[in-house]
Amino acid sequence: MANQTSQRPVSVTTNVRELRLAAGLSQENAAERFNLSLRVWQTKEAATKPGQLSQIEYEFLLLLAGRHPHFALTPQ
Repeated sequence: MANQTSQRPVSVTTNVRELRLAAGLSQENAAERFNLSLRVWQTKEAATKPGQLSQIEYEFLLLLAGRHPHFALTPQ
């Protein structure tokens, strides 16, 4: 049987701007990294309800900010 991790999904919250800043990204850099227009990124960041970012977008942003509860990026 393969070794599988069984962490619960991370709940998407509205701290997108805070995470972006923690990742050291400008809005322009974040939009480019996520392959979005600047306006779309700004809309996601300004949202007052969770869910504007998809689960995968949110978890990637957590990784970039060094705040993912289960995983960490390491340099090669």
